Amino acid sequence: MSEIQVNQVNNEALKILKDDIECKTGFRIIKIEDGLAVSELELEEEHFNPYGIPYGGVLFTMADDTAGVAFISAGGVGVTVCGHVDYLRGSRDAQKLICTAKVLKAGRRIHYIDADIVNEKGLDLCRFKFTFINLD
Repeated sequence: MSEIQVNQVNNEALKILKDDIECKTGFRIIKIEDGLAVSELELEEEHFNPYGIPYGGVLFTMADDTAGVAFISAGGVGVTVCGHVDYLRGSRDAQKLICTAKVLKAGRRIHYIDADIVNEKGLDLCRFKFTFINLD
């Protein structure tokens, strides 16, 4: 189901990162293109806070990891240096989260990436802005 179309240099790094994310977090990376990544998470009981809403930390981790895949697919080698989130609404009845991350600007050292998370009905849950630094 994954559509992977990236430069050959970062293919191995992307495969390792994709496998690591999927193994450790349960998020599935379902699409990777140059500067774009999409992930999804089937929600389980442990993903919800006592109010029945997915934990903010689950959402932030999903967005940061998906943004990292987009960063690497755009040729980056580095880490997140800044992340901002606007939680727009909770989703008590959510069964799946879908995150789309897109590189807005890929500079020599700094990459700017936006990420959005929606539920399976397409309802906007949160928006993120990330800054990554290229260490290469």
